[in-house]
Amino acid sequence: MATATSHRDANEFVKCVVVGDPGVGKTCLVCARACDTKYTLQQLVKTHVATVWAIDHYRNDREVLERSWREVDGVPISLRLWDTFGYHDKDRGFAYNRADVVLLCFSTVSPNSLRNVRRVWYPEIKQAIPSTPIVLVGTQVDLRYMYKDEEYLKMNKGLLYRDITENDIISPEQGREVAKEIGAPYYETSVLTHYGVNDVFDNVVRASVCDRRKVRFWNTDLRKLRHPLMQRPMEFPKPKPPKVVVPFATFQDDLSRLLFHQSDCDVIFSVQGNCFQAHKIVLMVAADVFYELFTMDLSDVVISPASTASGAISVKTSATDLSEELLFEDGDDRQKLLLGDEMGHALESYLPQLTGLSGEGDTGDGGDAMDTQPPLPYKEVNLPAFHSVHLQRCDDPYHPGQFLLQTVVTLNSDISPRVFEFILQYLYTGKAREDYDLFEEVKRAAELMGLTNLLVMISSFQTNEAYLNAEAENQFHRVRCSKLRELALEKKLLTDITFEVDDGTVSAHKPLLMARCDMMFAMFSSDFLEASAKLIPFPGISKDTFRALQEYLYTDERPAMTGVDCMDLIEVANRLCLNRLIKLTEEYVVRELNKADEAGEDIMEDVINMLEPAQFLNADQLASYCLFYLGTHFKELTKNYTKLWKGLKLENQIYIDKHRYPPQWYYKEVEMFERARQVSVKRQPRQNFKRQRSSSGCLCFTRRSRVKIQRSMSDDQT
Repeated sequence: MATATSHRDANEFVKCVVVGDPGVGKTCLVCARACDTKYTLQQLVKTHVATVWAIDHYRNDREVLERSWREVDGVPISLRLWDTFGYHDKDRGFAYNRADVVLLCFSTVSPNSLRNVRRVWYPEIKQAIPSTPIVLVGTQVDLRYMYKDEEYLKMNKGLLYRDITENDIISPEQGREVAKEIGAPYYETSVLTHYGVNDVFDNVVRASVCDRRKVRFWNTDLRKLRHPLMQRPMEFPKPKPPKVVVPFATFQDDLSRLLFHQSDCDVIFSVQGNCFQAHKIVLMVAADVFYELFTMDLSDVVISPASTASGAISVKTSATDLSEELLFEDGDDRQKLLLGDEMGHALESYLPQLTGLSGEGDTGDGGDAMDTQPPLPYKEVNLPAFHSVHLQRCDDPYHPGQFLLQTVVTLNSDISPRVFEFILQYLYTGKAREDYDLFEEVKRAAELMGLTNLLVMISSFQTNEAYLNAEAENQFHRVRCSKLRELALEKKLLTDITFEVDDGTVSAHKPLLMARCDMMFAMFSSDFLEASAKLIPFPGISKDTFRALQEYLYTDERPAMTGVDCMDLIEVANRLCLNRLIKLTEEYVVRELNKADEAGEDIMEDVINMLEPAQFLNADQLASYCLFYLGTHFKELTKNYTKLWKGLKLENQIYIDKHRYPPQWYYKEVEMFERARQVSVKRQPRQNFKRQRSSSGCLCFTRRSRVKIQRSMSDDQT
């Protein structure tokens, strides 16, 4: 940069008037050049307010004055920018006065601003200053790719903002056609990325000086400046891959509904004469004391006639399910209150005596049938919170005259119904209610049951530090998921339903399935055959896939995917309307594909093969990723995988071609720029307009003149 003194000595000034429609970015472009202003996206998307950058800055601000000087092709020139209002009815005659060049702006995302170039601005300029050169510039080129960006779409853009559509995008070719019509060079800029800002104003200087050189042809400095140069295309940024969004977990809410709906309960708690129904598998994985209770050795049971009283408790479970509460192990006389897959075979010697309870051979009234039944197991347990556990015959509320067997646990008399209700809700949801007035009683009961985590939560409430309970809740959920994997999935304890899949059978837990899957809930609670069946056919799924499905339903987390076909799992999840499982599987597949791609593996064929099945199975986010990947690798796709490419549906081909990276127009721009650069290199040096001095004197005394003079002198002498 030349010094201020040399600038003044050069005495070359260019007045540039900036015009264009309101909101196209004229003032921002002027500030980016005159003040080196940097803009953020948030500043640029706010509601447009009409402003003008004052020309007085050159007189009052020394820094702005110094920045006006710039060497272009080795010639120091001061560029003075004159900003104007964009309203069409304004009189801009004072601004056009003695202008050296006009910078005409339009927005590359506003077709109307480009139409006004022909309709409004070009006629106005030609009427005011017909011989002044014009430079056409397209602004806001960053919005060509950013208008679909999630970050941009989420920003608050004001009430007057109008969404940008694909039809609003103006290509460089369209801008260049208009520039050709009005006889102007064409450039593009982005004040966000600062692309093209210096290029535009350097070529504004060249356009004005080239016009000035016609008059001041003797100025050697002006001859150094070239004609406006072609602009290098903006590097089109690679689009961001679509994000896979996974819905929030609903495990706690699902189990809470299971408690309140009391579907397929298999245990009853008697608390001071009040009864609470629950599910063994849920309690076992929530607290160790229930695991100890339900796996208790009953080899020394006491047969209690009191347990044979009929109508003591009303429950909703089936006689067939509850008759399997007794387990006789092979070669052992011990009995347990623990269900298993082999339960039915172990009870063959006992079940014939209970046929009257199920109504299949009951020839008398219910009371006579009860009198003929054998006594049931009863045991007082050695656990602080519990008094006894036994099996009891119960009335079936939906089938009068029929009876069921149910596990009944009697609690310590120190635990009240309200306290146990509070604890039961905690065991199902993992959360403790803060608006409670019996915390001291709950603490005593929790100590009896060994619920350390609940004691921590209550202490946090009492010390006004409830915010600490979030970590305790997370810890409870992690431990519960771990125990569900161990007890329910690996050891298969308390299973009560079996599914027949393509390559075998898999046992499961009906309450958990009903709580976590609406389709399962409808199937098991309505008048479907599956509601009473013990073996349910489930075609189109393998054991590995079903186990993955089961792990998700039991934990609400992404299952282990070893040996699992991801598309099969997505198909099953789509069949059962499990949207979160679909999203979790999509997230896993996308992550694995990205890892393989980063490691240099060829994933193109896998992506092509996944696209259309993902679309069919409503895996929209996986389909979006596949379309994105194919679009960003379009050249490789069409060159190396032509057969697979042509095998895609026509709508997919059209979409990928339309959204390929870089876009087709960008390749044309790069090709045009490279061709123009090669032509400029091959072009011959420009003609030197300097006049060479003749050693023989004035221009009049050329060799030809000297010959004539010599001849005339010789003639005179003769």
